[in-house]
Amino acid sequence: MRQNENKIDVLLAKMLARTASKEEIEELEVWALESRENYETLKTLKKLWKEQSLASKKPISKSKIDDIWEKGMVEKKENSFSYNTFLKYAAVILFIFGFYSGFYYFIAANQEKEEDKVIEYTVLANPAGKKTKHTLPDGSVVFLNCFSSIKFIKAFNSEERKVYLMGEAYFEVAKNVNKPFIVESNGVTTKALGTIFNINAYPGDETMKISLFEGEVEIQNPTSEKLPILLLPGKELQVDNIKDSYVKSSFNPELVAGWKEGKLVFEYADFMEVKVKLERWFGVDIKVKGRKPNDWKVSTVYKKESLKNILMDLQYAKQFAYEINDDQVTIQF
Repeated sequence: MRQNENKIDVLLAKMLARTASKEEIEELEVWALESRENYETLKTLKKLWKEQSLASKKPISKSKIDDIWEKGMVEKKENSFSYNTFLKYAAVILFIFGFYSGFYYFIAANQEKEEDKVIEYTVLANPAGKKTKHTLPDGSVVFLNCFSSIKFIKAFNSEERKVYLMGEAYFEVAKNVNKPFIVESNGVTTKALGTIFNINAYPGDETMKISLFEGEVEIQNPTSEKLPILLLPGKELQVDNIKDSYVKSSFNPELVAGWKEGKLVFEYADFMEVKVKLERWFGVDIKVKGRKPNDWKVSTVYKKESLKNILMDLQYAKQFAYEINDDQVTIQF
């Protein structure tokens, strides 16, 4: 584990020093999906990285590093990114400029040590802008959305089929009465035998949603130690991650799972929801200038449309200007 941490340290430092390749940046995005702490760390560092001479592709000079250092100490007051963490990455940056020669690696699986026993995990992860379909060792099928990841014990070699999810996934579970299928995300456990359901649990989102299409699922009560919550087809459990509460409701199947068919669906979506979905869907960063609209409500479906076409369509109704520059998008109100 320490070796992997050292490699991540170096990649983070390379990103700040502008010497990281596109593949290395994508690798860091995959790493960020492994925990909320990783996600917040990359989010903070990436924000600082993008603020430094976007037009220049050359490595950052020492003066720029000092500037990042100062900004990092300010950022720590507003994010769950500690001074000690920033100190570690700044130290690695300095190490790079003197000694680092460069290397690249790919994580297909990671290992965790538990009670002196090494357990091998398989990690499947998508960076922003990528969606995939996977068949698990038990025959279950998982559609994995953009900027999402799942982790499970190799070959499901345990008494249960347990999957750890960050982001969004659509599960078609193979039935096995002797081995329940369990998905854990944001501290909430969803248990099924043979079922089709979708879970939306992106780190940082205020709400987590579990939507059941077929079968029945048992959800560990996210707010107490009381009896589990049973969910029937056509019903959705919305968990408020901030207020620590939940509510059951019906849901629009296309809105929930249209993404796996290439549909980007909005239903009375406010500006921030549209912005976040576009960033995840296309793997871009959207910067907003001017006053954000308070009355923005969008209800529409885009099927396999380009980012440019979507922005052009929204532009006519919402009156804004936009500019696309590689993975950077600017919207001006």
